This record gives sequence, C-alpha cells and structure tokens, in this order.
Amino acid sequence: MDITNWAFGSDGPQWPVDAQGQKERAVRLMDSFDSAADADMTISLLAAYGIPCFKYYDLDGGAGKVINGFSGYGAGLYVPASMEQEARALLEAEPITDENE
Repeated sequence: MDITNWAFGSDGPQWPVDAQGQKERAVRLMDSFDSAADADMTISLLAAYGIPCFKYYDLDGGAGKVINGFSGYGAGLYVPASMEQEARALLEAEPITDENE
C-alpha cells in the first residue's frame, strides 16, 4: 500500500509529522461499509475532533467503487499511530444525555 501522494484539504486536520518531517505511520482503525452513512460519517466525526482519517480500498475494492459506486469489500479507515487510542475512544464513547430531559 503506497499512501505517499494523498493529502487533506486546507481546512481539515493535518497529518502529524515526525522530527525528520516525515508523515507519521498510518494504522488501520477499523473496517467499514463503504457508504456516506458509515465510512464518510466516521471520517467526518474524527475530523471534527482534529483526528485525520482516510479511507483505503483493499483487494478489488477500488474497482468496485468505480463500477458500482461503492466497494463490496468495504473500506479500511486509517489514522495516525499516535492518535489511534484517542480515535478508538471517540468511536466507543457513550453519548452524554441530560437527565432532566
């Protein structure tokens, strides 16, 4: 997997770099169904908390995306290694509710 030519827009969270200026290693956070309601919402949620995340299609998933509009294999979501635990905690967190409502 070669992920050297990807980038986020100027308004999204920037991928962290190490002391040598190299992008930090990406780790697989989870597998997700390739849809706006699943993968894209997860990416947006993480970005809202300052955690960059990108989607990568394994196997022939990229071809399925082109032909069908979605990948039947799903997509892998990747985050920086230093932010993996924070990302997992966000995705596993219970919503805060107001007991007075």
